[in-house]
Amino acid sequence: MFIVRTALTLVSILVSLGVSAGDNFTFPQGVYSGEAVRYGEYPNGAVVNATLLERMALTQPTEPYTIEITDGVWALVGYHWGYKAVIEGKDGLILYDTGDDMEEAQEIMALIKENISDKPIRTVIYSHAHYSFGTRAIADAFGDDIIVIGHEDINSNLLESGGLGAAIPELSPVLLARTLEQFSILLPPDGPDGQSPTPVGKTKGFMQVNTPVTHGQKLTVDGVEMVFYTEFDSDTDDQAIVYLPAKGVVLNNHLWPAYPNFYTLRGSVYRDPTMWANGIRLIRDLQPEYLINTHSIPISGREKIQEVLNGYYDAIMYLYDQTLRGILLGKTPDELRYWVQLPKDLAEQPNNQVSYGELSYYPPYIYQYALGWFGRDAENLNPISPPEQATKIVEGFGGVDAVKTELGETLANKEYAWSAELAGYLVKVVPEDPEARQLLADALRQMAYNTEATIPRSWYLTRALALEGKLHIPTAMFTGPESVLESPPDTFVNQYRIRLDPEVSYGKNQLIAMTLKGAESPVLGLHVRSGVAEFIADLDNYPHEPDVAIEMPMEAWAGYYVGDISLDTLLARKDVKSSDTASVRKFFSLFDQVHPSKAGLVPASVIMEGSTEVTVSDQPQIEEDYILTDAPFPVIDNDGK
Repeated sequence: MFIVRTALTLVSILVSLGVSAGDNFTFPQGVYSGEAVRYGEYPNGAVVNATLLERMALTQPTEPYTIEITDGVWALVGYHWGYKAVIEGKDGLILYDTGDDMEEAQEIMALIKENISDKPIRTVIYSHAHYSFGTRAIADAFGDDIIVIGHEDINSNLLESGGLGAAIPELSPVLLARTLEQFSILLPPDGPDGQSPTPVGKTKGFMQVNTPVTHGQKLTVDGVEMVFYTEFDSDTDDQAIVYLPAKGVVLNNHLWPAYPNFYTLRGSVYRDPTMWANGIRLIRDLQPEYLINTHSIPISGREKIQEVLNGYYDAIMYLYDQTLRGILLGKTPDELRYWVQLPKDLAEQPNNQVSYGELSYYPPYIYQYALGWFGRDAENLNPISPPEQATKIVEGFGGVDAVKTELGETLANKEYAWSAELAGYLVKVVPEDPEARQLLADALRQMAYNTEATIPRSWYLTRALALEGKLHIPTAMFTGPESVLESPPDTFVNQYRIRLDPEVSYGKNQLIAMTLKGAESPVLGLHVRSGVAEFIADLDNYPHEPDVAIEMPMEAWAGYYVGDISLDTLLARKDVKSSDTASVRKFFSLFDQVHPSKAGLVPASVIMEGSTEVTVSDQPQIEEDYILTDAPFPVIDNDGK
């Protein structure tokens, strides 16, 4: 038996990790380990750290407003998650970003007409993929012949993952599910655990870029001279910085109201801090007189802009360079979480506030990108399984009751981070124990209230409410068939291979021929060889004859792939032909099937055992616009951001 007491002070923690304990550095993790916290509320009653609200007011407006930045250029600030810019052209208006959804775009058009001009919007420019979903409403109002300018990769990024930036396209449904957690969609609309402001939209109206631009390209758009810069990523790899040289204006999505969110907890492609910093440096070196930002209040005055951009650049490069320095000094990923802390002279600059993501995520993220997960501690190469580890830790404390007693004391001492870790072990050992689950929920809820950043607040509270049985967290989210129908036919046949269940397919050797009617595609194939399904792009050039075959419309395949229709419904359709229905059913039954709620997959081995039920808890109320089914899982519309 062993008893662990967590009596280390914040200073001793810092010293033990080799971090300066002086007054020159921040230590944001202190809010999880006994540091005093003041609380405030969002308008909906959601409890947050008061420091978060105070800092946000420095770079975001307390009330929305429209302002003419310079002659013929306006900023619409604070009305929505993403701010907009309007430029007056010779014959019409040019709109920088169209918002999260068509409803937002309609509000934008009304604001423009009321506060700026009744000229038609003739041109749309996308800052990046995230705020491109209102364009259909613009076209409905002013005609389909509008010019849509953006990075050359936006169209493919939206098609592939709805703009989520999936590093591996097959995992886009997981990114979408994690997006619900990140943006507090699963949380109640109000009350102490209520939602933070969220960018997830309703009716999606993306229109493809028809005028792609490249780095340094000069265009005269409706009489306005523009220069586009597309080489420097920020939170996506399809950014377009726009410079109006005659007006001294730069439009961008690089200067945020808070420190850059380099690692988004939902998952995405790697966000390179040096790319983001170089985008800031490019803007700085253009020496604009006016800077319009997609999330932060606009800035006027060359000297002020230089000051802000230098501070932002320095804060980014401090993180990056000190992370690399720490790696050279032998720090592990977990040690870097504490070892890299922002100096106060950088942290106190308003745009460097860490109020979106948390700085502690970023050093291990950079480490893993550069070197992988292994931190050179050889004892971690082959750890015991998580359940076994949890069992041994709980036994070491003296058993379940002893851990519960310990947690009562650590929670009372406001040691929330350690309480959450210890309670996590306990819940792994006794997952159905209500008291154990509540202890973990209590620790996570307090961490949510204490954090100075909005993203972790959502993750903490979502998990706490799930532990209390008040909501279910989906593992994956499947949307409508549009993404399948708008992609090359082979894309999702290829991606289907990862659903193969090796418990069911073990020892099998079977090839299916798939003909998708209405699609310009050769006959495609999937060859199951025991635990692997190989995608065959053209069966005419494959040296094996198919064992079974199916012919179906492309829309039928799309509906089945995303779970709109079941396997039985697919095979019962009159326009679906198969060589032998029973054999085709057996083939597809080797693969996991989409749950009727479209909020996860049901393993093929579970179906073979005769049970397709997935136990879920009662759900929180989700806005009707997000719901596609009456299933107990929340489901949002296609292209959720």
